[in-house]
Amino acid sequence: MSRTAVAVQSIGARLSSALLWIAVTWGLLAALAVWLVVEHEVDELLDDALIASAGLISGLLPDAATQDAVLQQAAATVSLAPGSSRFSWQVVDRGEHVVIRSSRAPAEPLLPRHREGLSHSPEGWRVYGLALGREGRILYVAQSREERLEALGDVTLGTLVAALLVGVGGATALRRRARRELLPLDQLSAQVQHHDPMDSGTALPPAERVELQPIRDAIDELGRRLAQRIRQERAVVAHAAHALRTPLAGMDAQLAVALRECPPEATGTHQRLQRTREAAARLSRVVTALLTLFRSGVDIERRPVDAAELLADIPMPGLRLDFAAAFTAEGPARATPLPADADLLTAALANLLDNAVRHGARQVSVEPVDGGLRLVDDGPGIDPMRLQALQQALDTQAYEGRTGLGLMLADLVARAHGGRLRLGPSPYGSGLAVTLTLSEPADQRDDGAVAAGSGPNSAGTQR
Repeated sequence: MSRTAVAVQSIGARLSSALLWIAVTWGLLAALAVWLVVEHEVDELLDDALIASAGLISGLLPDAATQDAVLQQAAATVSLAPGSSRFSWQVVDRGEHVVIRSSRAPAEPLLPRHREGLSHSPEGWRVYGLALGREGRILYVAQSREERLEALGDVTLGTLVAALLVGVGGATALRRRARRELLPLDQLSAQVQHHDPMDSGTALPPAERVELQPIRDAIDELGRRLAQRIRQERAVVAHAAHALRTPLAGMDAQLAVALRECPPEATGTHQRLQRTREAAARLSRVVTALLTLFRSGVDIERRPVDAAELLADIPMPGLRLDFAAAFTAEGPARATPLPADADLLTAALANLLDNAVRHGARQVSVEPVDGGLRLVDDGPGIDPMRLQALQQALDTQAYEGRTGLGLMLADLVARAHGGRLRLGPSPYGSGLAVTLTLSEPADQRDDGAVAAGSGPNSAGTQR
């Protein structure tokens, strides 16, 4: 059954993203607020500038402004001066005729009729009218709408940029601060990773933050309960194994005597006694393996072990071991001894060989591999679908109801050494290849895949 991978999100990344969005949103809202608040203030400042400009221009015009000749002469002079199409002025007489204007001012009056004070022209100008003397002439000073919008836009843009810079800078500072605040969580993770609940002399150090203390306490309590349960299970298994060893040894001795005393002509009885003794021997090996695997502490006592010599010492009637040349060679060509716990490795190999015998194998080829060895039997093999299911059960350690005791014990021994148990079809035809590594090879790809092979269907068999 495949498991769907769920993407795990980072707290730091989520905080950083949230802070960035908050900064951008704050900048946009600040710009909107500036637009709403500053628009009125900018209009007032620009209107004040128009009023001041009108006063300045009216002061520059001659006192004889009511004399058309003087005004015409002034118009000729002023019209030669460079001007702006966004700021203009003009003097309009009582008859709505432009008497004098700036070089870029429109030739027609800015307003259709005389009007003092501030107003808007139909063409979009902001106009301030100032009466000149008593002859009905009026001075119009105007600013285009584009100029006013540009001024307001400059203020808003400057404020927006400043707000965004402040927001992004604040978000960056807060992100760095958040990362520093998350460091105690990383430290707690490292402490939990290296914490051994089975070591009663060690405990998790106090959490560096108040919010992490409940998590630390919960993990410590969980580790304590798990350690207590493991100790209880080990004690039960060890006592059960010890309690079974004596009657099993006595049973083997009694069966050996019965076989010797069995009359030669009682062939059927002799065969039944022999099968019973072999079954008792298998049970004894399982008990020994359990006792070895679940002994107190399960400390791995590594030392160089010659796999060929170890296998040769395992009694397995009816099974022939065929060792690769590397196991029988002398000198540098001989297979390198495995750094392993001899007792655990013996228990694992004994169960694998017993599996092969029970499933019809008569010969097992032993080959060296990187960090371990491979056992290839000549039995009927396993259906590819069943083989894949067994490998998945070993990879996920879902042993219950899916693997037999032999494969489970061998896999536990391999994992205790830092290795794995791999299943595959025999490269020589029918049969099963079991690769036992005691340390992960450098080029090992942990993909859990099992190569498909051919062989008789034995889907209902557990090993």
